Amino acid sequence: MPEAQAPIVTLDAPGIDPSLVLGPLGMLYADPTIRIGPRQMLRATWTPEGPGVVAITWGVEPGRIDVTCEGDGADWLRARARGLLGADDDVSSFQPEGVVERLWSRMRGDRVGATGTVWHDLTWFVVQQRIRRNDAAAQWRRLVASFGESVDGHEGLYTPPAPERLARAAPWSLRALGIDARRAATLIEAARVADRLHRLANQPCDEALARLGSITGVGPWTRACLAAMTWGDPDTVITGDSGIPSLVAQVLAGERWADDGRMLELLEPYRPHRYRVLRLALAARISGRRS
Repeated sequence: MPEAQAPIVTLDAPGIDPSLVLGPLGMLYADPTIRIGPRQMLRATWTPEGPGVVAITWGVEPGRIDVTCEGDGADWLRARARGLLGADDDVSSFQPEGVVERLWSRMRGDRVGATGTVWHDLTWFVVQQRIRRNDAAAQWRRLVASFGESVDGHEGLYTPPAPERLARAAPWSLRALGIDARRAATLIEAARVADRLHRLANQPCDEALARLGSITGVGPWTRACLAAMTWGDPDTVITGDSGIPSLVAQVLAGERWADDGRMLELLEPYRPHRYRVLRLALAARISGRRS
């Protein structure tokens, strides 16, 4: 990756807590494409302009967030830094009550960010389809090690799989990494149209997701995850997940188990902030485990 580095950009983002906004990007253990610490995040990714790294630092001064970008995709990443941090996410109409109000009072700095990195996010979520998170994390690490690129100046940091390399992969080479035939076929098919995928970042979410649905293996769960992470839709509800409905029901209603129907019923009063509530529920579970 070229060593050219964009200048530091300082964002004025009062009220935003980057650790909450960016935390979900690091949900896979030991993900080699990202490092998240108490006051900084580094993320290597692919953009329409090529590979790049975005570094976000906070906590130097109240409300101050510094952004530095490197590589061929530096300008592209810098232009989307506000979106990544959810700086334009309007929470003024979010007026929850009860348990959600209490969660919001603790995590009022959370925002729904938009990565815009379609290729990175798609491959990341495809690897996670229908398997346990620990297994997905291990398979993702192996996939990145085999098809990604090391980042100069950041030891141990790698880009996601390079599209042109993955497009030429034999399905058996992915199965050797633990990725089953169905997910392997989806990854290879997506890699072959990666140039078109990059351009989807500038299209409206619904239109882009409809196009993504033409790729075999990109179903409702994957599209919902992309709507939330890549396009930053605060009202997306992720259905078809084995754990999310029960989590939402436990946090919102004290119920031990729920299906998608019950989850949708519980989230309905929170339109157009249903994904925002889901994020709060996920964060509450994580903080509960740590306490």
